[in-house]
Amino acid sequence: MNCLIRQTYRLLLVLSLLPLLSGCNNEDDVAAIFTGKTWKLSRLTDKGNGAPFYSGIWNNNRDMEESLNKLNHETSYFTLEFEGEELDGELMGAKVSGKGVGATISGTWDADGKSKALTFNLKVSGTENDALGKAFIKGLQNVYKYEGDIHSLTLYFKDGGATRVIGLTPNK
Repeated sequence: MNCLIRQTYRLLLVLSLLPLLSGCNNEDDVAAIFTGKTWKLSRLTDKGNGAPFYSGIWNNNRDMEESLNKLNHETSYFTLEFEGEELDGELMGAKVSGKGVGATISGTWDADGKSKALTFNLKVSGTENDALGKAFIKGLQNVYKYEGDIHSLTLYFKDGGATRVIGLTPNK
């Protein structure tokens, strides 16, 4: 009986050490998170604010209504698409494109799955006259980090002294 108890203790000891022997990967799979879908703007607000949009985007209610109508009813406006794949821990072919209302963006992107750092090198084409479109593109030009998964993406950017967020969800 003593022999059986000792063997059981040894087995339990070995099993309890297994988690220590296996490595833990706290790094995001950035290709899976960003690519393979079209991301659509869902909010543009101050960090920590529950409101969907920060104050000061629109000059009047008419402009706000027009922007929100475009946001809610036009699937091609306020979008981002990421290309790229991970190969041996490196992001390859990392291109990004997007659209406000009157302007489009294109360029490259780089994300670090461990630190959550995100950088864009963007070129804007066209003229953006929509106030929400202007705020969206300006925010994208100043992004410095991300949070999220395949269902929801939050991009953080600096705007003067404020930290703001661009919330995105897959376009349906």
